[in-house]
Amino acid sequence: MNAQAIKQFPFGVPLTLSGVATVATMFANKRLHVACGVVWGVLSILHAIQHRGKIKADMSRFCHAAEHAAGKAEVTTLGALLAGTDIASFIPGRVRVYTLALADNEKLAQQLTDYIKTFTGVTDASANLVTGSMLITYEPEELRKNPHLKHLETYIAEHAKIK
Repeated sequence: MNAQAIKQFPFGVPLTLSGVATVATMFANKRLHVACGVVWGVLSILHAIQHRGKIKADMSRFCHAAEHAAGKAEVTTLGALLAGTDIASFIPGRVRVYTLALADNEKLAQQLTDYIKTFTGVTDASANLVTGSMLITYEPEELRKNPHLKHLETYIAEHAKIK
């Protein structure tokens, strides 16, 4: 099989069949099981060769993400962070939020304050590690130029405990 033929051959069905056959023959004939496993292995290698560019790009992205994550705050998904966040108070230009994820977590607090300060219109963001709160001050008209941030401000205003 030449390189062009490997590139164009659809390996999905043969890979699936050889995988099923390998599992199906696990407790049957040992030689048949080994033969199916060898076919499955060869097809897997050919499939990897076929997609080596994608595999190389995926590995590069994975290694870059791992290097970037080293030394960062503990992994906290945005959904989990927001689900555990209370909007304590709000007036246009000033919002205070509380989240246990910030309490005694200097790395996460630094990441969040740095990130929030990147938005146009935000004048300051500061975290209190003792209380797990963050105070964000901003210029309302400037912030509202971004439709997503304008929507976020509306949400915060509707859900704040103190207005």
